[in-house]
Amino acid sequence: MNSLPTIRQNRNEIMMMNKQIFNLTDEEQLLTDKLSSVIKEEINKNGGLIPFRRYMELALYYPGLGYYSNPRQKFGKEGDFITSPMVSSLFGNTLARQILEVINFGVFPQVLEFGAGNGKLAADILNSIGSEITSYCILELSADLIALQKETIQKIAGDYFDKVVWLNELPEKFDGVIIANEVLDAQPCELLCRKGDSIHEIGVSYNTEGKFIYKDYDSSWQADNDDITNHWTNGYQSEWHGANTAFIQTLASNLNHGAILLIDYGYGQTEYYHQEFYKGRLRGFFRHHLLDDVLIYPGLIDITTSVNWTKIATTAIDAGLDLIGYVNQAAFLINAGIAETMGELRENLSHDEYIKLSNQVNQLVSANQMGELFKVMALSRGIDEADWCGFRSGDLSYTL
Repeated sequence: MNSLPTIRQNRNEIMMMNKQIFNLTDEEQLLTDKLSSVIKEEINKNGGLIPFRRYMELALYYPGLGYYSNPRQKFGKEGDFITSPMVSSLFGNTLARQILEVINFGVFPQVLEFGAGNGKLAADILNSIGSEITSYCILELSADLIALQKETIQKIAGDYFDKVVWLNELPEKFDGVIIANEVLDAQPCELLCRKGDSIHEIGVSYNTEGKFIYKDYDSSWQADNDDITNHWTNGYQSEWHGANTAFIQTLASNLNHGAILLIDYGYGQTEYYHQEFYKGRLRGFFRHHLLDDVLIYPGLIDITTSVNWTKIATTAIDAGLDLIGYVNQAAFLINAGIAETMGELRENLSHDEYIKLSNQVNQLVSANQMGELFKVMALSRGIDEADWCGFRSGDLSYTL
């Protein structure tokens, strides 16, 4: 996930932020110290080094202490980042238009959302089309986030609360619409670097001062990744998204009939691995600050990386899914009718309320905010219709 005010900051600004000293609360210090001890213990048990993907997994998801598992405030102004559903209810309302169209294609009227965050997107979708669906499933592993989601949905969409079902695993055969909003960017990734003619994996250790540090090692990285790494110059470092690949393969295996809507920030493969980004696209967020060093404050930092949309598409197609479309967020929202939804609300809003709503929409679709950076991809199985409202113009599939 990400923080809007700082997402486009350049590397010099990021490096300056890394030198900033944050004043942690006693609770934050205790939490990060506990998780640091857990990670160091695992490093010790594994000969002084663990793969970066394992560090990221522990830092984000270790039970009770990881970033997404601990009770610390993460969302909104008091947290570390905001997401599109938090900007405006119009995001969820407009996404609901696309979901309803897919249901009208003959797909079973059921929605499954991965990692629903604070529950705002689920609540807005339910408010829009709750009467049209049989159930809204949320796959969430964090007890604290489940409690937050229940509170949000009860408050905003209480009439449809009984339709919400929380799951701890993906159903084996699912019919309906699957949503993953900013899920891919939070899945643990591998870090790789070129050393002469070979590709090394980057791991995490710690020094005599107890500070976590990077160490590269020869992990005999396999040739099936040459389509990404063969053009890297010596010293080039970037991410490999093995978890993303496995996630898409699992969705494809478990989707019987329906659609998958993926929303996240990222690029096509050529742009992703451009030489300009020779140190990769990994970053962290803390109190709305963008950090280059993601090894500080484990459990307090939202570690994230951009999505390689080319790999997502090819993985999906290889797994038997159809690629319906790939557009930026601005095109999707405009195509799907955000302006019409806004117009419908206008007569019931005061001038000041309408200006506020207009500013929210601008944040969602503006090219220098979320409009271009975020992309929306639609995948399907067993749906004959290829003309989906959110993808009627601005398709970027040719860039993949």
